[in-house]
Amino acid sequence: MKKSFLLLIVMFFLTSCFWSSDTTSKIEWLTLYNWNWFDINTPSNWNIIEKNSNILPNPKDSTIELAVSSDELKYWFANNMLILSQNLDKIVSSTDFSILNNIWSSKEYKEYQKLESKGIEFISKEKSNLYVFEAKYNIDTPKFKYLQTWVVCKNKWYLITIALSSEIKDVSKYEEILKTFECK
Repeated sequence: MKKSFLLLIVMFFLTSCFWSSDTTSKIEWLTLYNWNWFDINTPSNWNIIEKNSNILPNPKDSTIELAVSSDELKYWFANNMLILSQNLDKIVSSTDFSILNNIWSSKEYKEYQKLESKGIEFISKEKSNLYVFEAKYNIDTPKFKYLQTWVVCKNKWYLITIALSSEIKDVSKYEEILKTFECK
């Protein structure tokens, strides 16, 4: 009985050490971006793109809240993340909002090819859907891989899009970035 109890304690400590080191390694490559309305972690080696730069798109009905980009250019492209927002007229869940707006997204991009669709849970326990797809932003650009989700916070929606080189096969670390989004 004593040996079983001792073994149980040792297993608990070994398991605790394993999980804590994994959490630390994820935090090391991310930096907290603290904004008025939300927090999100971004890769430490990505830089904020200023709104007055000529790089950012000009959205018709939404506001660019955050744009970050990698320094690493490949074929004139850098992995990046864009967060858009807009006020809502009525309250709706993040999951329902994502379903409706994914239909819009699939028609907005060129050569859209859905790779995956699944649920996502943010650190705030808010749930939504994550869509992974390849597409062209317009007819002049090459095909990229996108991770896209929507979050509703009170009376505002946020669209979070990560654009990656289509050569990237494992997108799990980018999913982890999306999960860190938290409304204030």
